Amino acid sequence: MSDQEKVHALYQELVTHFLDPLLNGGVAQCTRALPPAALDHFALARPVETTVEGSILEALARLSSELAPVELVELAERGLMATLMAVHNLYWLTDPELDRAFARGSREPVREWVFELIQAIGMPRTRSEALGRHVVLDRALGLEREDTVVKNWAYTYRFYGRPPPKNVVAMPTLRFVRQDKTQRGLLELALEGTPEIDLETPLRALVTRSPITQILHHDLSPNLRFGQATLSVLSDDTLRAGIAQELVKRGTGQVAQPFGHALRVLSAEDPSPQHLFVAIALIADMQILEVMDERAGHRPRSEPAVGDEELFAAILPALFEIRGPLQGLVALNPGDAAELRQRAAKLAEQAGDDAVEMARAILERAQPLKESA
Repeated sequence: MSDQEKVHALYQELVTHFLDPLLNGGVAQCTRALPPAALDHFALARPVETTVEGSILEALARLSSELAPVELVELAERGLMATLMAVHNLYWLTDPELDRAFARGSREPVREWVFELIQAIGMPRTRSEALGRHVVLDRALGLEREDTVVKNWAYTYRFYGRPPPKNVVAMPTLRFVRQDKTQRGLLELALEGTPEIDLETPLRALVTRSPITQILHHDLSPNLRFGQATLSVLSDDTLRAGIAQELVKRGTGQVAQPFGHALRVLSAEDPSPQHLFVAIALIADMQILEVMDERAGHRPRSEPAVGDEELFAAILPALFEIRGPLQGLVALNPGDAAELRQRAAKLAEQAGDDAVEMARAILERAQPLKESA
């Protein structure tokens, strides 16, 4: 078998036994560790089995459309494939079997491969690219490894991410066999790491390369920023609305502090008026959706000066106080607009005059994208 044939065989293992079940709810199985040198081939390859390719493409489009409409998400996309290879290698590194003497030395080189693959993930250029990378990473973050402890009258066996052999669990009554199963997710495994290797750093770095994932899993970015890639993705009105809706489902109490802080940092960096508008629009979308969904809302925590949660809360009342194109963000039908004004008045009282004044000053520097031409 030639080198190219070996690389393609590895690709086939990855898409058939890891990616397809990852997207469609099966049991995802790691292959061998994936070297960055294989990315060029993987990014252009296609599964040999058309049923596997169809299953993957259908799942990518279906899962992506839960956030925003998209007709096709390409599997042969370099950023998606680099994301897939990196997260696969992270899972591979959590395998306790690597603690064996002759396997332990492979951990650090594979960890370096993860960083190389992360560096190969460029900014998404389209809605499809942003959604595809997010779907792969988001599903991977939700994977759980099933560990089994088998005890009988004489021994205790441990199987990490692998089913016990039949001979170990045979004749359960006669041999007093008992099985205890536990599930552990990638985040838990990565945060735990091992004494020899840090997996938390590469995992957090990988999340920053997928703007949608970083926004929706903002807890993995303790100092969330509205970077260029994030703002580019949020410039898609339909995609931004889908992201805002997903965040509101979890309650604005979880997002007020990190998104208020991200807006404060962005405004201090003297961004373009259009980028500032995009960040404001996301926060406005969340607060409007919260009212439309008849949610109880979140009372901002009172802090010295103007806290991050207070700034977040002050965006809505400030939008009703300014004049100009940003008022379009709160342009609703009369019935909904009246309810939104009531919520804005409540938030203004809770956030305080200083917060509303700061929010108004930020809003006055923003300019909608359609006005930039």
